[in-house]
Amino acid sequence: MKNVTLTALVCLQALAINAAAQTAAPADWQTGFGVDERVRMENRNNFDLDSAKSDYAEVMYQRLKLNARAELPGKLELFAEGMDLRAAYQNMKRPLQKDNMDLHQAYLAVKGVAGIPLELKVGRQELKYGQGRLIWAATWSNRINHFDAAVLKYKSGGLSADAFYGQRIVYNENAWNDPNNHDTLAGTYVTYRKNKNAPLVEGYVLSNYDNSSSSTLSRNTVGVHGQARLPGALVLDLELPYQFGKSAGKNVYAGAFHADLSREFKSAWGPRIAAIYNYASGDRNPSDSVNNTFIPLYQSTHDPYGLMDLFRWENVKEAALEVSAKPSKGFKLTAGTNFFWLASAKDSWYDSSGKKLRTSAAGTAGTYVGQEASLAAKCDLGGGAGLEGGYARFFAGTYVKNTGTHDNADWLYLQLSVKM
Repeated sequence: MKNVTLTALVCLQALAINAAAQTAAPADWQTGFGVDERVRMENRNNFDLDSAKSDYAEVMYQRLKLNARAELPGKLELFAEGMDLRAAYQNMKRPLQKDNMDLHQAYLAVKGVAGIPLELKVGRQELKYGQGRLIWAATWSNRINHFDAAVLKYKSGGLSADAFYGQRIVYNENAWNDPNNHDTLAGTYVTYRKNKNAPLVEGYVLSNYDNSSSSTLSRNTVGVHGQARLPGALVLDLELPYQFGKSAGKNVYAGAFHADLSREFKSAWGPRIAAIYNYASGDRNPSDSVNNTFIPLYQSTHDPYGLMDLFRWENVKEAALEVSAKPSKGFKLTAGTNFFWLASAKDSWYDSSGKKLRTSAAGTAGTYVGQEASLAAKCDLGGGAGLEGGYARFFAGTYVKNTGTHDNADWLYLQLSVKM
C-alpha cells in the first residue's frame, strides 16, 4: 500500500508542477522530468580480518530516483523527487539500505526576494557545502542524507552566504520517512571567490542539537576552508574545523585538519597527482569529563578516506597519495594508497558510519591501523550512462594485530548508472 500511495504522490506532484507551468505564462516556464537509476555489485572478503572464518560476502544495491521540475528562471523553482531503494545480499549482516518508494525531495525556491539577490528554499532537500567533509548528500550508500529545511541564500558577485535550519530525515522501510524533531542542524556558510582562478575562502558556523535520548548532544562546529593556486601549477586545499559543546554530559573540545597538494599536468592522458593528509582528534581520556572525539556530522562517505569505508574523519591520522589519468575521452583511472593511524590510542577505530570496529581502552595496542591500496576506473558511456569499477585491499597494521585477528581484507565492485 505504501508503494502505491507514495508513487501516486510523486506523480501528482509532477502533474501539479506541470499544470502550474501551463497556467502561468507557459512561454516563460521551463519544465522537465528526470530518471536516475543505479545498480552496484560488491564482493567483500575477510572484512572481519579473520581468514579462519568463511566470510566472503556479496551485496547488490539498487537505487531509482524519479523527479519533476518546473522553473521560472530567476524567480521560482518547484522540485519533487521520489526514491526507491533495494538491496540483496548473502553471507553478511543485513545492510540498512532499503526503502520503498518515498519522498526524497520536495521544495519550493523563491528567487530575487525583496528585489535583492536572495533565494529562499523551503521543503525537503539535500544540503551540500564545501568539500563535503562536514555536510553532504553522499550518494555512495543507497540512503542519502536529506533534511526538512529552510535555506536563505545571498549571492552577489563572488560572495555567497547561506543561513539554514533543518531536521534530518529518518529512513523507515515500512512507513513514511519523517524528520527527527529532536535532531536539528542550523548554521551559516559563507564563500568568497572572485573568479574560478582566484583563491577560495570559506567560513562556517554549524550547530547540531539532538535530545532524542537522555544523553543530550549540543555540538557546535566553527571552521575555515580555503583553496589557492601556487607557483608551479600546484593547488593547495586546507580545512580547519573546531568543535565545542556538550555530549552525554561531557564537555566537547575537538578539532580536525585537512590538507592536500595537487597538480594536474597538461600532457597526454592529463595525469593528476595529489598528496593528502587528514587529522581528526580522538578522546585522550575516556574516563574524564571531556570528550575530544571529533565528529564529522553529515559528511561525505566512501572515497575521502579510502574506498573500503573502514575509516572516517574521526580519531584518525591519514596520509595518502593519489594518481589519476585519462587515457581516452570519458575514461579515467585512479590509483591510490592510504596509511591510517589513530589520533588517540585510547579512543576507538571508527568506520565510515561511525561504528566502533576496535578499541584498546588501555591505549597499549599502538596507533598504526594499516594501509589501503586501490585502483578504480570510470567510463562515460554517453547518453547519461556510466560504468565504473574498482578493487582495494587493506593490509592490517600493528594496532589490528594487537587487538585481535589481523588478516588482510579485499573488496571489489562494479557499478552501472543511467541518468536522463
